[in-house]
Amino acid sequence: MELTALSELYRSAETAGSTEAVSHAGWHTGARLWAGSANGRLLAYNDSGAEAECVFREGESTLFNIMSRGYGSDTAERGFAVWSTRPGVLGAIDAGVSRLEVTDADGAVVGADIVARTFAVDVDLGPAPQTVDEVFAPWDPPELTVRVYGEGDSLRYEGPLLTS
Repeated sequence: MELTALSELYRSAETAGSTEAVSHAGWHTGARLWAGSANGRLLAYNDSGAEAECVFREGESTLFNIMSRGYGSDTAERGFAVWSTRPGVLGAIDAGVSRLEVTDADGAVVGADIVARTFAVDVDLGPAPQTVDEVFAPWDPPELTVRVYGEGDSLRYEGPLLTS
């Protein structure tokens, strides 16, 4: 599979100390949660419009969440769109965004890793679901604030990170 090859190329580049411009068969890497670790998540996008999340798990095969038509991210209003959560938050930003940061539950400001119009921010949203029942159980996310900056580092949006 093309994504398997992309994730292996990325992990090899990461081990060698560089992850810039990793691509394979039309797939390109985006932002990464927990860079350099055996676990974590990597966003990827394809020239065809498909988008994916690669889930790295130490000692196990990489899992893939693939959206063949993309995540349908509307970034126009807030400048960003969330693709996935727990652990952390990953998603897309629009072309005018230069910086995204989240204020966590303790008041600490956590900056997002931004790569190729994608972002990843390591912020605590509570434990990740471990079972199928937990995946589908109601979840009350913490109220976190996101700030999105655009040209000239001007504040473009400030408000809730996650919306219902």
